[in-house]
Amino acid sequence: MSAWLGFAAGMAAASGAICVSIGDQPNPLSVKATILPMAWGLAVLASLAAALSADTAWLEAVTVIGFGIVGGLLLGWGRWAIPLSILTMLSIVFTLGAPISGLAESLRYEALFAAGGAAYVAVALAFTRLLDASSRRLTVAECLREFAAYFRAVAGFYEPNADQAAVYVRVVEQQASLSDHLQTARTLIFRGREGDVTLRLAAALVVLLDTLDAVISANADQAPLRLVSAGSPVAQRVAGLAELLAGDLDRLAVDLLAGQDHLVIADRQGLVAEIAAEIAHLHAVQTDPRLLRAARMTRSRFAWVTAHLARLPAVLAGRDAARAVLDEVDLAAFVQPASRSLATLRSHVRFASPVFRHALRLGLSLGTGYAVIVLVPGLSHGNWILLTTAVTLRASYSVTRQRRNDRLIGTLIGCALTGVLLWLAGPPLLLAALLLAVGIAHAFARVHYRVTSTAACITALLALHFLDPVDAPPVLARMLDTLIGTSITYLFSRVLPRWEHQDAPHLVASLCRSTASYAGQCLQWDVPQQDYRLARKRLIESLAALSESAARMKGEPERARARWPEYGRLLAAAYTTAAQIVTVRLLIRSRLAELDPIACKTLLDDTRQAVLAGLDPAVPPPVRPAAEVPAEAGPDAFLALTQRCTEVRWSAAALRDLVDGWAARAG
Repeated sequence: MSAWLGFAAGMAAASGAICVSIGDQPNPLSVKATILPMAWGLAVLASLAAALSADTAWLEAVTVIGFGIVGGLLLGWGRWAIPLSILTMLSIVFTLGAPISGLAESLRYEALFAAGGAAYVAVALAFTRLLDASSRRLTVAECLREFAAYFRAVAGFYEPNADQAAVYVRVVEQQASLSDHLQTARTLIFRGREGDVTLRLAAALVVLLDTLDAVISANADQAPLRLVSAGSPVAQRVAGLAELLAGDLDRLAVDLLAGQDHLVIADRQGLVAEIAAEIAHLHAVQTDPRLLRAARMTRSRFAWVTAHLARLPAVLAGRDAARAVLDEVDLAAFVQPASRSLATLRSHVRFASPVFRHALRLGLSLGTGYAVIVLVPGLSHGNWILLTTAVTLRASYSVTRQRRNDRLIGTLIGCALTGVLLWLAGPPLLLAALLLAVGIAHAFARVHYRVTSTAACITALLALHFLDPVDAPPVLARMLDTLIGTSITYLFSRVLPRWEHQDAPHLVASLCRSTASYAGQCLQWDVPQQDYRLARKRLIESLAALSESAARMKGEPERARARWPEYGRLLAAAYTTAAQIVTVRLLIRSRLAELDPIACKTLLDDTRQAVLAGLDPAVPPPVRPAAEVPAEAGPDAFLALTQRCTEVRWSAAALRDLVDGWAARAG
């Protein structure tokens, strides 16, 4: 566009492309073909309103406040709409900062802005189609890396002198991160074009989730704590094995990204044999049956984990192996449909809605920023104040606080780096730095906002330099504008706040329901794979939601944190209950031939009814089973199953006690 109509026209088109690009998130082509036109329409509508209100202060104020509220309301569609909310506000900010005046210039700018955005949509869809297989491999590789990080967190259970409560929190937080990446991968792969690539990558995700079952189950009956407390060398061996498995998955992720045809994963069965040898020695010198039971169960679970992970190369390379994994699995059922209904947004237009309160907060903060720009004429490029407010104010106080700090630090670093570049580099290197900064800003938006803030600052300063290379870029002005913008953000983050403890009752109730649903599927003699996997997905997401809320709460004021002090114990109890429940399923699967279906069905039905009643807040807590259960069931499979069912009931009752106690204190 610059070569055709001049640099100013190119900058206008680039602004449209940049705004629309924010809506370009990892999605299959069919989903992007819907979302990107929506992003373009919102960007053009917001930009047009700002362009037509140019030079009329009260109209500009109405536009800024109005579209700030609209941007906040878009979050009523869910997390997927966050980019739409941001690009709507950025379109306003970019247009207000453009050197336009009069109707003719406004319409010309808007035509260029819309053309740039439309061109980006076309290019993005074309590249999505071209890089489809690579994008899917990337999301699965990210899941492998997140699972590796999960293994490293689990290794903490087996470290001597570890704070078990803190380890539980880290493990569940990492499981939440894994859940987030899995959801992205499901959306991209399960909705994508069918074919061998889709089949193999989908099967790899299923293998990872089945492995997760066994890793969680290894924590049943507080097995890691028993091993560590006794100073057993088995604990050290397991911790080392978990670290090695993490490294194996990291290497497999790199090989998958590189597109290697021959994928391999190290054989770790020798380490499992060493653990078995340690257990044999322990049996010869140890008389504590609970310790022996914990050691044997741990060996069994990690033997299954290593054997199951060893299937990944074959699954990723072969269609037949992948089909065997996906037998009886309906992939489409695991993808949550994204709501795009206007009725959904209208339902949030009420003062009690957190979405509406955030929308009001956002509109008022942007309006305040605009008032500062109008009332203080000496502020150069004051639209940076609006930009800072738009990208830092979030519905959560703690997230806003973190982004505010990252924005300040990122701007300072970006200004310093830009100053060095302008001092040492020539135009070709500066242009290369500009393009690199654009890519980094997008790449790290969900990973590390401080890096994004630094790169975005470099992008803006270098773009201004290319627009007017005679004048020095307003580095100091940018710092001042950022300070003003973050101050406004901090002020309004306490207006109509939504503290995490206010959502806690809903999150805890959801966790109880999903745990009950999971128990309802696991505690059956014969349950369809599809039903079980869906229940597991809901439980993982409930744990993730509670963990994310707890993590956000750490950044809130002390008086807000004090309302929900038991989240660590609650997470630990929920994780332990899930471990006990899935252990029943794994025991049935591994010893199916030794069990009597009729007797087991009766036992499972009784256990399931007791657990479901125990996790139902509308039902009084049931009487707990006898406190004493056999420490060692011996070789009899049914006695082992009976013991596991008793432990499930105890664990569910402990979770219910915590939930009831928390509700009483919160009330």
